[in-house]
Amino acid sequence: EGTNGDVVLNRGLNTDRRLRADQVVVQAVSLPVADPESLTSAICRNGLEHWRRLRGEQSMPGRDAVDPSAMRELLPYTFLVDVLKPEDDFRYRLVGTDIVAHTPRDNTGLRLSAITDQGTQTQLIALYASVVGGRAPRFQRIAYRTRQGLRSWYETVVCPLANPGVPGSVTMLIGWAEHFHQPIVDPQPE
Repeated sequence: EGTNGDVVLNRGLNTDRRLRADQVVVQAVSLPVADPESLTSAICRNGLEHWRRLRGEQSMPGRDAVDPSAMRELLPYTFLVDVLKPEDDFRYRLVGTDIVAHTPRDNTGLRLSAITDQGTQTQLIALYASVVGGRAPRFQRIAYRTRQGLRSWYETVVCPLANPGVPGSVTMLIGWAEHFHQPIVDPQPE
């Protein structure tokens, strides 16, 4: 813990990010990623830059462009999601180990609509649908509370992947998520 109630957040690729304990940085809806510096998480910024390199001059890369060996440091924070028809449900194809460590179970292979005990499904369905509809990366900060009494949130950036045979069609999503924790502190009156 730092001075003035600051808390050191996850390390990993992230370098000692600190937030005041009384700051709230979550948002209710997803936003387009206009500027990578708007992302708090270095992991999400690095993931977005990886996606942009894969994309090149195209509007989005094909799903066959994803090579796990080219993003080893990001794998624990990476997830892949199949877009199911009609595009109102999603299935987790891969969920990284750091993400699994922050959820009740490994959701790999599960439909998002079948996961009813985590409390963020509605936000995630809206986020994923907005990426599919807009065919562009979006990010969101989603809050939750742990059993240990921490105010927690995660930042996630989600990017579309095209079906190589059908340009412009989004058949898969790739994303990165980093979890942060803060003690629950009521601001003191001055």
